[in-house]
Amino acid sequence: MNRPLFSNLANSTIRRFALGTFLSAAVLAGGGAAYAANGAGGTQTAPAPRQDKDAHREQHRKDPARLIKRLDKNGDGKLAVSELPEKAQKRLAGADTNKDGALSAEELKAHAEQHAKARAAKQKERFARSDKNGDGFLTRDEVGDKRWERVKAADANRDNKLTADELRAARLARKQPAAR
Repeated sequence: MNRPLFSNLANSTIRRFALGTFLSAAVLAGGGAAYAANGAGGTQTAPAPRQDKDAHREQHRKDPARLIKRLDKNGDGKLAVSELPEKAQKRLAGADTNKDGALSAEELKAHAEQHAKARAAKQKERFARSDKNGDGFLTRDEVGDKRWERVKAADANRDNKLTADELRAARLARKQPAAR
């Protein structure tokens, strides 16, 4: 009787390994070609990878002057609402509290703080709605199996109860850029 040398599982594992090795070699070869085309280590450098979107927003929230400098198209040192991209015009139109048509760093910072407070209040309200027995914890019974599977990773002390602080810490951890 002819028996195969490897089982089907082993065959698929070997095929995946071979394919992965081939793809890795192809990527490395492509990188070498790009390196050679770039002058083999001359003065040109590859552009830095763009930071994660949340980290990028966080930088501008902390330093609105950088945002103003980046988006100031006419170079007058002021950020007119009309200089903003269309989506940002809608989102930041209310930030111009003195109605002069330009956004100052102080106005942007105040707007960001107001937005953060509103978001925190919504999250607190959502938590309270989900906490059906009002004990300050969310459990599988209160949120249901499907939602529990999504949020149980935030249970830092593994007591099968989630506090608002645990959820907040998990949310902040997801927004932090990965260590490189």
